[in-house]
Amino acid sequence: METIRAVVFDLYGTLIRIHTDEEDLERVWKPMTFYYGYHGAKYDGPDQLRRAYRAEVRRRQHAADVRFGPGCGEVALEQVLEALFRKKGAPWVTGEMVRGAGTLLRACSTDQAELYPGVHQLLDTLRGAGKKVFLLSNAQRLFTWPEMTMLELCSRFDRIFLSSDWGIKKPSPDYFGLVLQECGCPPDQVMMVGNSIHDDIAPARALGMHTCFLNTDGLNETPECDLVCEGADYEKLLQTLLPGTASAGVW
Repeated sequence: METIRAVVFDLYGTLIRIHTDEEDLERVWKPMTFYYGYHGAKYDGPDQLRRAYRAEVRRRQHAADVRFGPGCGEVALEQVLEALFRKKGAPWVTGEMVRGAGTLLRACSTDQAELYPGVHQLLDTLRGAGKKVFLLSNAQRLFTWPEMTMLELCSRFDRIFLSSDWGIKKPSPDYFGLVLQECGCPPDQVMMVGNSIHDDIAPARALGMHTCFLNTDGLNETPECDLVCEGADYEKLLQTLLPGTASAGVW
C-alpha cells in the first residue's frame, strides 16, 4: 500500500495500553470528596459525589447526542467537574481547580497507562518515510494530554484530534471529516488504524478509507478491512505500508 499518503491512529487500545476504574469509592471518590471539600464544595461522602458526577455526565451526554446524533456527541469533562463545584456552592471556581480535580480523578482511577512495544519506532518510521501521521481519538484533553506527554507522544504526530476539543466523537463522519480535511488527500490514500470495529473500522470504510484492525482486545470477530493484526503487530503494519522496512533492519 505504497499509495497511502497519510495514516490516522486511534489512541487507547491502539497505541496506549490503558486500564481505568472510576467506580471505586475508596480509591477514587473518597480523595475526590476531600478535594472538593478543600475548595468549599462539601459532599456528604464519596457515594454522593459519584452519583452527582454520573448524573451530570448523563445530562450533558444526552444534550450532546440530541445535537450530534446518538453516540456521536462528546462531553467535555472540564464542564462536568466545574458544575460539581458550583452545585455545592464553591465560592469561586478556577481553571486550576478544575484541572486539579481532573488530574486527581484520572490518577486515582488508573491501573495501567503504557505504550505498546514499538510505538515510537512505528510513528517515527512512518514520518521519516514521508507519511503524514495523525491522531483521531475519543478522549478528554484533561486526561489525555498529560498521559501523552508522559509517554512522549505529543511531538510524533502532524496533528492531534481529541474529541473533547470538538464536541463530537467517533463514529461521527463529521469527526472523521476533520482529519480527512487535514490530510490533504483523497480518503483512498488514507489508512485508519484502530482497535474498535464500531468506532474506527466501520466508519472509516464507509468514507472510503483503507483500514487496519489491531485486535488488542482478543475479539473473535474479524471485521471487513484491508489488514488485520492480532495484537499490536506494528511490524506487520509497517511491512504493509512500507514493504521491506522491517527486513531492512529499521524496525
